Amino acid sequence: VVKFVFDILCDRGVNACPPLLVGVGIAGSIDVASTLSKRALMRPVGSHNSNPVGAEFEKLLSDGLNEINIGPGGFTGTDSVMGVNVEQAARHPSCIAVAVSVGCWAHRRALIRIHPDMSYEFLSHKGVVL
Repeated sequence: VVKFVFDILCDRGVNACPPLLVGVGIAGSIDVASTLSKRALMRPVGSHNSNPVGAEFEKLLSDGLNEINIGPGGFTGTDSVMGVNVEQAARHPSCIAVAVSVGCWAHRRALIRIHPDMSYEFLSHKGVVL
């Protein structure tokens, strides 16, 4: 699991505009793992896995990913990730599926209502003005 997460972040992390929020899903099938990775990614920033071992695993992943020095914008530095959240499901010991979701892609969104008179309102970010 650790090697897979590091391989993904080292290979594709620079293109995702670090520092990143990372969601990791671990399960017995890829469909469950991918759903869990998105759920992990959407947890509140600063939250931790409810299992103490899972919370420690999140910290170890986060510390290790910051040590590879991808840095902000991919220009090197110690802040490669803002956090790593892990969610897991029961699985048989003979099979494991891992999915990684990166916050840059999942968190860059806004909801704007544009009225017929071309006035607008932000539904997701109150008080923002263009």
